[in-house]
Amino acid sequence: MSRSETKYNCPIEITLKVIGGKWKCVILWWLRHEAKRFSELKQLMPGITQKVLTQQLRELEADGLIRRKFYRETPPRTEYSLTSYGETIRPITELMCNWGKAHKPEYRFSFMPLDSLRVLIVKQQAESNCLLKALESHGFWTIVVTPRVATTKLDQLRPDVVIVDADLTETDGLALVSQIEAVEKAYSKKVLAIALISAAAADSSKGNLWQNFQLRLTKPVQPTEVIAAIANRPL
Repeated sequence: MSRSETKYNCPIEITLKVIGGKWKCVILWWLRHEAKRFSELKQLMPGITQKVLTQQLRELEADGLIRRKFYRETPPRTEYSLTSYGETIRPITELMCNWGKAHKPEYRFSFMPLDSLRVLIVKQQAESNCLLKALESHGFWTIVVTPRVATTKLDQLRPDVVIVDADLTETDGLALVSQIEAVEKAYSKKVLAIALISAAAADSSKGNLWQNFQLRLTKPVQPTEVIAAIANRPL
């Protein structure tokens, strides 16, 4: 071993050298299911600056844990995802997440008063589910509607968040996106649009439809992920 090589006394030191710090494990956790754009990661981690996020992504890419893919679209799109090497870190980030939930159950995702937010869930069957119950338990005012009435309810309810948990047709999807934009313009407010999609849907011909949503989460999705995404939305 050359003198310039770093010597480690414990294997944990090697792990921390690669994923240590405040943000790297968080980035890897959010990338564990699907690729995300820079803007998505920034929204999911509001405490990180653009400069630091850029630096952390470059370091993770240099260490071979994530890859960057550029799409020649208008506007151009760049996504980050885990490499097969990065997938080996998943058990660590899952354990860290579970430990945090178990030992800090009183933890709040942000200081935003969640009970002031209106959430509209668009689902094929307008019935109660675990996501609805989880949102209501955190104080969200939530209603579930079918895609057929979603555009009408959007204007009536003027929600802060729209969660699409349905396999929309391209026509229905574009109509919903258009109505969200109309509500934003008419009432001078930002509406966070989240799409819960299957991996197959993300890769299908309708993949471009989901690019109209600020956040895309691949199913199965834990309610805590959705709540964190909402709580971290820009004020």
